[in-house]
Order: sequence, then structure tokens, then C-alpha cells
Amino acid sequence: MKKLDLEQKKRIKKLFTVTGAVLGGGIGYMLFVKLTGWGIPCVFYLATGLQCPGCGISRMFMALAQGDILMAAQYNLLVLCLLPFGVALACYKAWQYVHTGNTPMKIFEKAFYIVAFLLCMLFFILRNQ
Repeated sequence: MKKLDLEQKKRIKKLFTVTGAVLGGGIGYMLFVKLTGWGIPCVFYLATGLQCPGCGISRMFMALAQGDILMAAQYNLLVLCLLPFGVALACYKAWQYVHTGNTPMKIFEKAFYIVAFLLCMLFFILRNQ
């Protein structure tokens, strides 16, 4: 296995810093919601009365944090199903970034984004009927 050079080590440090900030913010938000009962409302839902494809994501993650997968699925089944693929893609992109310094989009990534978008549109239509 090849040793990491100085630039790769810098990229790893940056990656951990950003990932830590995102996870820390998410955990902080979850604690805030848990302690206060206040969450960020969906502006789209407030304006239209329709649930957007992202409605329920905060509650889904709260349920996942408590180990309740069935409740998480009730809050947002689409995001729950796409989550493992998104995590795998994020790990691949992180590896790509560390080793090359850039992250050109591959054909399978474009396919994933297109399929995810189409699923979001279908999910939006079906959940609002």
C-alpha cells in the first residue's frame, strides 16, 4: 500500500473537518429539536399544503437515531431508501478527492442523480394524492 503524500494528508484533514462540522451541526440540531420540540418547518408545505420530497427528513433522522427504522420509513421512505446509496457515493467521492484532489463526475454518478431526481418527482406525486 502506497503512503499518502503531504497534499493527500491535507485533503484528509480538510475532509474530516468538514465532515465533523456537518455531523456536529446535525447532532446539535437533533438535540435542539429533542429539547425544545421546535424544528425547521418546510416552507413549501407552509405555502402549498403539499409535502415536498424532503418533508419528514428531520423526523426520519430522529427516528433512526433512536433505532426505529419502521418509524423512519413512515416519515420519509424515499430518503431512507436512498441513504445507503448516498453514503456509498459520498465515501467514493471522499476517496477520489483524497487520492486525486478532484472529483470528476462519472457516468454512474450522473445515472444515480437522474434516477434519484425522477424518484423524488414520483414520490412527490404519490405522497400528495
